[in-house]
Amino acid sequence: MPSELRKNMLKVRRALSPEVVERHSELVCRRLLSLPEFSTATKRGTIGSYLGISGEIDPSVLLETAGIEIALPVTTTGDPLRFVVPHGPLSDGPFGTRQPEAGTEVSPMDLALVLVPLVAADRRGSRVGHGAGFYDKTFSSLQDARLTAGSQTPLMVGLCHDFQVVETLEPRPWDVPLDLIVTEVGLIRP
Repeated sequence: MPSELRKNMLKVRRALSPEVVERHSELVCRRLLSLPEFSTATKRGTIGSYLGISGEIDPSVLLETAGIEIALPVTTTGDPLRFVVPHGPLSDGPFGTRQPEAGTEVSPMDLALVLVPLVAADRRGSRVGHGAGFYDKTFSSLQDARLTAGSQTPLMVGLCHDFQVVETLEPRPWDVPLDLIVTEVGLIRP
């Protein structure tokens, strides 16, 4: 089921015009910036983000927002994600992504909030990603850390177009759930 859903959602998302993606991205980022959770997270530390590709909601405007320190993912096949606050230009990464060439590395569990790309999500916070498992592998210890008293863990926030929110998904044991989902039309708190 996830592979068929992934294929269909990616087809629809890739067919969006650049103007629609830009408009939806602007609305999502505006909504995100107004959230108390986002304000608290930016005061607490670094935000993990991504740069949108292939019709994804693109939070790149946050890189130019004063007072917000953004770390971008660095992808190496077979390894968990590394997050780096860029110092200088970005280079081409795998899967059509852009990633920092140099910068300050931040431990994923030290991020205050992580913006998570997705292909589909449901109202319970389950998500279907692109299939490589980078976010699930990287944040697999999140649930255990949240059970530890006094543990600070990143808030996981999915960004997507409203059509990517589906009725229900069947989470797998290793899936990392989302704490919030932000779309161009609203906010979902699982």
